[in-house]
Amino acid sequence: MDGESKVLGEAYLKIDPTSAGQARAHIRAWIGADHPAYENVRLATSELVTNAVVHTGRPRPHDLIMLTLTQTADLFYLAVTDPGGTSWRPRTPEAVPDDEESGRGLAIVGEISVQRWGVRDHGDLGRTVWCALDTGSTPAEPACG
Repeated sequence: MDGESKVLGEAYLKIDPTSAGQARAHIRAWIGADHPAYENVRLATSELVTNAVVHTGRPRPHDLIMLTLTQTADLFYLAVTDPGGTSWRPRTPEAVPDDEESGRGLAIVGEISVQRWGVRDHGDLGRTVWCALDTGSTPAEPACG
């Protein structure tokens, strides 16, 4: 990230399916539902936290997911760090069959972030999946699905 940045919020979430909803509530508290980029940030948060919950292998009882939202002049930088534990490496699918119920999350994140997303591997300490979203965004209609 270039220029001055401000951490808007940081939250620790359990590795549990309910964490995506809790993460969305944090986003609402941090930027407000009336912010022009709210829907995009909320959607990206939901997808990244859900992936962290689904793809963390055999979490220990004390393992958590860390959600961080930082803002620069023109970008929100969203980062979700999980304990890792599997060989899963986040990637956008080439094509997800229409009858599949999952597998489109990173394609959606890629679409609304204009492909500004990536993964940092921390070895035994986990991994961080991040994306950068325009602060002046209007809700995007994902081309997936």
